[in-house]
Amino acid sequence: MSDINVQYAQLSQQNMVDSAGVDESGNSKRGGRSGAGGGGWLVAFATAMGTLIEKAGNALMDKAEAIGDKPTAADSTELTVQSQMYSMFINAVSTALKTMGEAQGAMAKRN
Repeated sequence: MSDINVQYAQLSQQNMVDSAGVDESGNSKRGGRSGAGGGGWLVAFATAMGTLIEKAGNALMDKAEAIGDKPTAADSTELTVQSQMYSMFINAVSTALKTMGEAQGAMAKRN
């Protein structure tokens, strides 16, 4: 995977963890530990999605490398479609995590 995709996947995963309200070691930024595993279900979801984003990025890069220096119109179109799907996946994961994090915050305020 190219450096830019690796950096983007790592940044996306870090943003997911940040939005979950924990630091890198799983400690809650609000104090104490959240969950037995250190981070709770939202961090587990963010980590899993980060892994999937990285795999999708690797598949996209593999496709780009397989096309080579002289792509056909069909190759370019297929790569564009895969790139758009990758972007949509990242956006969907980001939106899902933001929504879940906000819902979790709202539930915490009620208690």
